[in-house]
Amino acid sequence: MRKSAPWALLSVARCPARPIKGLSRPLYYERNSVFTYLTSSAMLPYRPLGFAQSVLYFGVSALLFRLSVYLLLPFLLASGVAAFTSFLISYSVPLSAFILATVGLVAQEKNLPHWRARLRFSPLTGRQVLLCLGLFVLSFLLTGLLLPTARYLAAIPQLAPPDFLPDLLNPNAAAPGGAPTTFMGVTLKGAYWVIPVYFIFLTFFNILGEEIWFRGYLLPRQELVWGGRTWLYHGIFWCLFHTPIYPWTIVYLLPTTLAVSYAAQRFRNTWAGFLIHYAGNGVLALIPIILGVLR
Repeated sequence: MRKSAPWALLSVARCPARPIKGLSRPLYYERNSVFTYLTSSAMLPYRPLGFAQSVLYFGVSALLFRLSVYLLLPFLLASGVAAFTSFLISYSVPLSAFILATVGLVAQEKNLPHWRARLRFSPLTGRQVLLCLGLFVLSFLLTGLLLPTARYLAAIPQLAPPDFLPDLLNPNAAAPGGAPTTFMGVTLKGAYWVIPVYFIFLTFFNILGEEIWFRGYLLPRQELVWGGRTWLYHGIFWCLFHTPIYPWTIVYLLPTTLAVSYAAQRFRNTWAGFLIHYAGNGVLALIPIILGVLR
């Protein structure tokens, strides 16, 4: 097979997605990606993800998380497992499942050798980092305006946070001064070991687990159906994903879910979503925990 010039391959990679003929179900090449090269070593095409499949994927993800947090966490607590350990286990189970599911499905596509391209993990430029931080600030301000809705919704008995969740996630149990004194049974003052443990959980399970699954694996497939509007649909789906777990967040969480989705699609880079997501969860949980340890 005659090799094409690099710019010719790039021009092909930037073409709109086209179905590949001769297959019982259509497959598509990713649009607008410099990683998609039509050579023997290229990233292989993947299938589009329409509305019905999106409902299935996001719905099953939410159900798994709901079962783990609302059934496994209370079970571990009732079994005598320490509250902090129970929290880490019950949250890490579904997040680990997201990572394993991504690896398995990318392997099924035969794209594991090209996982960075397939999951869109490429370095961000300095300009992109600044734009992501700007999006975070904007979404943070909008979230602040909508935050009172959480107290209103949490006051509804059917939507009220359960007692076994951390107070940081309960809008009716905000710590005075902004710094909690305890977290899942651990007295924070002077408990310096909590900081690295929670940092590892937040970075490699919470944020990376969700970003690999939602922005890395699902978003590119949705783009083949909805094109430039995908960030809007994806952001709404991701907001609804949180509803069975934290129903009181459905209003104020939307600016963040849209900002993360927009950045990930705009820059075609999962690190963009990771950065905004990490900043948001850092302000929500990591920084208060650090302040509680240092107070």
